[in-house]
Amino acid sequence: MARILVIEDDGIVRDALSVFLSRAGHEVLTAADGVNGVQLFKSAIPDLVILDRDLPLLSGSGVFDSIRKISSKVPVLVLSGYTAPEEVETYLRCGAAAFLSKADGLLNVLGEVDKLLGIKPQEKQKPEPFPPPAPAAAVGERRAVLLVAEDDEQMRGVLVRFLTSLGHEVAQAPDGTQALELARKLRPDIVLLDIFMPGINGADVLETLAPELPETGFLMVTGNLDEELARSCLRLGAFDYIPKPVNLEMLGHIIKTRLFMSGKKY
Repeated sequence: MARILVIEDDGIVRDALSVFLSRAGHEVLTAADGVNGVQLFKSAIPDLVILDRDLPLLSGSGVFDSIRKISSKVPVLVLSGYTAPEEVETYLRCGAAAFLSKADGLLNVLGEVDKLLGIKPQEKQKPEPFPPPAPAAAVGERRAVLLVAEDDEQMRGVLVRFLTSLGHEVAQAPDGTQALELARKLRPDIVLLDIFMPGINGADVLETLAPELPETGFLMVTGNLDEELARSCLRLGAFDYIPKPVNLEMLGHIIKTRLFMSGKKY
């Protein structure tokens, strides 16, 4: 397949695109800012670039201009949350191969990538953004029940799809209040709990639920770098925490390890 460079500062989007494109058979390189993106382009000369419009250190337009000075042939797909018609027209007029809105969903990127690379549907297997769902549980066994409590809709969707692809039953809550209600109703095996949510925050949800659900594992998800806050959540009963942007491969390993250590049959 192709070598694709993803230049995107949003860790959730960058990680999701990396997973999607890797599952489709591509080699994926990533950069979190414009300067490193240009350096990677120079050293790797990819077959295609997916470029975020808003980047730290060097803007998307600056990266685009730098790429065009190095190569006028490599297609550049611009991805942005802001799609004013005049800006779209400017990028396309300057040579961008396509301009997509993040609001339309990241899976649309796969189809555009295939189009730009000239890959026809019959020439490749249907891409799987995540591994196919695990087979149904055998008699006497059950699938693990997970609850994702996260107020960021895009991130919540990525986590739910990823965990479902691993064969788990996954429920979701957009805030602390619903997390409390669903956890008490479902008594899940694991709760992924964002620390910072509107209304009741994750730490308060943890403090309330940990004594009520002693067999449930609580995994905190946080973008806060305060180590003391993370340690306080561990003292309240969380078994681990994972920082944002969430590394999906690491998350899968943490979930698998926790379920194995519980001693239950899944």
